[in-house]
Order: sequence, then structure tokens, then C-alpha cells
Amino acid sequence: MFIEIIGWLCTGLVVLGYYLNSKLRLKQAITVWIIGDIGWITYDVFIDNWSHATLSFLIIGLNLYGIYNIKKGKHDKQTN
Repeated sequence: MFIEIIGWLCTGLVVLGYYLNSKLRLKQAITVWIIGDIGWITYDVFIDNWSHATLSFLIIGLNLYGIYNIKKGKHDKQTN
């Protein structure tokens, strides 16, 4: 039961990250995504789902790279 709760909590965090991203709150979205993906890695280790754990690890890396680019002012400033 505990592991199932982790899975649903992580699902909620990832969805919340997408919502924050849709509201143009990129830093908050990335932070929530990283927390959600850390949870997914924990979940995946418990159920031996190494392909998804690897994916979550790579997504964390991409999000950290996104934070780096935001801090360096390299994010897309294009407007419609």
C-alpha cells in the first residue's frame, strides 16, 4: 500500500508541474518535476522498474540543465 501511495503522489506532482508550466511558472514547475521524479526513482527501485528509473534520472538532469539555463539568462524569450 505504501508504494502505491508513492506512485500516486508522484503522479500528482508531475501533473502539478505541468500545470505550473502552463501558467508560465517555469522555476516552480521544474522544482516540482524534480521532486516528483525523485519520488518516481524511489518507487521504481521498490518495484525493480529500471527503465523508468533511468528515464526519471535523465529527466532530473534535463531539468537541472533548464535551471542552469534560466540562471544564465538563456531561456527562450520569444513572445507571440
